Amino acid sequence: MKSKILIVLGLAAGLSTGAFAQDFCNASHSGTKKTVSFSVGAGADKGETGSIGDYHYEQWNKSGSATTDFYTDGSFSCTFQNADDFLCREGIYYGSNSGKDPLSVGNLVADFSMSKFTNDKSISYAYVGVYGWMQNPLIEWYIVDNWGPASKPNWLGTSKGKITVDGAEYEIFTASANRATIEGVKSFDQIYSLRSTARTCGSISITEHFKAWKEKGITLGKSLYEAKVLGEAGQYPEQQGASGSIDFPYAKVYVGTAPATNSSSSEVEKSSASVEKSSASVGKSSSSTVTRSSSSTVTRSSSSRGGWGRSSSSVVAQSSATWGLSSSTEAIAGQVKLSRMGGTFQVFDMQGKFLGKVELVEGSSLKEVLAAKFNASGVYMVKQGSVIKTVSVEVR
Repeated sequence: MKSKILIVLGLAAGLSTGAFAQDFCNASHSGTKKTVSFSVGAGADKGETGSIGDYHYEQWNKSGSATTDFYTDGSFSCTFQNADDFLCREGIYYGSNSGKDPLSVGNLVADFSMSKFTNDKSISYAYVGVYGWMQNPLIEWYIVDNWGPASKPNWLGTSKGKITVDGAEYEIFTASANRATIEGVKSFDQIYSLRSTARTCGSISITEHFKAWKEKGITLGKSLYEAKVLGEAGQYPEQQGASGSIDFPYAKVYVGTAPATNSSSSEVEKSSASVEKSSASVGKSSSSTVTRSSSSTVTRSSSSRGGWGRSSSSVVAQSSATWGLSSSTEAIAGQVKLSRMGGTFQVFDMQGKFLGKVELVEGSSLKEVLAAKFNASGVYMVKQGSVIKTVSVEVR
């Protein structure tokens, strides 16, 4: 346990027993499913967008064929064959020129769980995280929590230094590109936050990255277009040969009421504020340039592709390795006010690593139970259902 944790939040005992909910790292797809499937010729590209439940989705691929199952719970599962570049994503959509400042929409958070990625060794780059666009000026942005085979391909651009968000170190990069965008083919800037250690499950405090980028002097767009959980993979140089699949059994992007961490500090500050889903979670802007058909689907050509800004000289060595998968279970479902006591609690360290479970009898001390279970002083994160909080334990 690290001793630099700030703001220790105690838990009041004596509250009613609540049912324990399955952690989202072990979740499975639920709700209604919609399948998007299409093929494009060599060197051509196509994207299809639409809404399902409270979420907005997109599949985009350059060359080859692909199929994605999007679910009303925000989860999705993708497969692709013989692609140059493939992208699937689902989350919040605010629309073109929404006028929503990225730092004023509320505290954006993404929870995700990725099951094992599979490929036929044809993948030269792949990554998982959160993705979106900003406008005025036009910016493509990424928060990358998993990747493969290379964590830092040479097209990432210029490093702007490191930050700590959600208890983990990220390195910030900026670059420029000229290709198809949400506004057509044009020049634009890119921003990346790349996690130092890969993980397959966890929560990403999106707004904290936005704040950190601004603190580093990086220009943000004035209008947030989207924020979506992302899976992307491809082949470089482009030879229409990338094939594989990726599954997100759990993926939700939502707006909370307060930030979960302080991104500018190496010390993690946890908030006790409630995280509530907002009706703005799918900002369907009436000024959006996307015209929906009766099936709520839109087909675009060369309009909203993904992919890192690859220069013509960039070559990534192919590898038989899959993604940089974390061996530990990392799952923090957002900082929220713990509303119940008693029952079963999951326990994590402040890096999000799962430590085990404890049983608490109503009216007893959670601190004492944690001390007896782990016999170590420090700050623990306890989770019951969809709510968690930090607890300071001192073993004498």
